[in-house]
Amino acid sequence: MRAFHLVIISLSLTACASKSPYALSSLRYSNEDLKPKATRGIASVSHDKSKPKSYLSLDLPYAAFEKLRLEVEKNQHVTLQHRGEAHITVVNPVEFTKLKKKISMNEISALAERMELTKAPYHLLCVGKGAVKDDSTYYAVVESDRLFQIRKAIHMLYTSKGGKAEDFSPEQYYPHVTLGFTKKDLHFEDGVIKDASSCIYSLRPEEQKKN
Repeated sequence: MRAFHLVIISLSLTACASKSPYALSSLRYSNEDLKPKATRGIASVSHDKSKPKSYLSLDLPYAAFEKLRLEVEKNQHVTLQHRGEAHITVVNPVEFTKLKKKISMNEISALAERMELTKAPYHLLCVGKGAVKDDSTYYAVVESDRLFQIRKAIHMLYTSKGGKAEDFSPEQYYPHVTLGFTKKDLHFEDGVIKDASSCIYSLRPEEQKKN
């Protein structure tokens, strides 16, 4: 199933390159900025019981994504609202409303920790755009096998406790990092699919400076 998903990504990128009005112009990012900082690192979910979360996410260093947002604003001639942080949602609140019938967020978080969510490798594919009427959302489309594996493990845990398999689809997942939006962030439930078929810019890492 994942092999098929990768083929679709490849075909989508090729199609976007030929059909996009932006001809997939390139935006650059720094690989160094994507690495966890020694003083900050990457965190998954909060253990503050006074502020329970209804989602699971991989929090990322913000510098590279802030730079991408500024580049998008310049190239698209827009001013975007943003949250001043970067993350990849692994389980969203809508999905958790079904999962919580059989498993808790603490169980999901513990499973993610055992599978080393905080060390999950990820690759930036492109910058995508989703729009509904006059509202637009921009995001970095991401590929990460580890995140799909974690979702599959969550699905197994849920069904092992009596949950219905159809309640949660580990493959119906479009990992991305939201860069900004004009009015509000748009999601799958709004009809926006944040995958490679929505690419408007390709991404390439900056060349490292030689000493």
